[in-house]
Amino acid sequence: MPPRPKVSKEDIIDKAYILIKEEGIEQLNARALANQLGCSTQPIFKNFKNMEELKQSTKKKIDEQYDAFILKHVDSNDALFTIANAYIHFASEYKHLFGALFVHPLIESRNVSEVLTSSWNLETIANCQKQYVLSRKQAEDLYRDVRFYSHGIAAQIYAGTIILSKGEIEELVRNAIDRFR
Repeated sequence: MPPRPKVSKEDIIDKAYILIKEEGIEQLNARALANQLGCSTQPIFKNFKNMEELKQSTKKKIDEQYDAFILKHVDSNDALFTIANAYIHFASEYKHLFGALFVHPLIESRNVSEVLTSSWNLETIANCQKQYVLSRKQAEDLYRDVRFYSHGIAAQIYAGTIILSKGEIEELVRNAIDRFR
């Protein structure tokens, strides 16, 4: 009998990532993943306590993809606009990854204060303060309002309930920034 192929933790995460990217987080289960790996479910549960632990490990890989996408599109001279715009485009280009990160419960719930004080948002808020000559509170409010407005657009794109061109998205985000200031 030939030896069983070894399936590493990284192999499992990579296949889970691909499965989510192609089919969505809803399709990620032990059987579907084992089928993708060409093995039984045993290696999955040998490497992970449960599916929740696997999902959290896979979320880190999705986060890396999202961060790289945003960094590629951000312009520090116009951070709020370029980040909001990139966020919406991520929903369009990576629908299932967007769903896994921002729609389905892969992340813990946070309140608005926690969003505003998250280390990854502080630089954008400081940029808003400088770019638009706002107080710290005004910059936080602007960031908050544009973030949630942009999420609404991205969620509609994710759900397939709206179709927008790149130009329409940019116009919506610019108008929101102007109106929320």
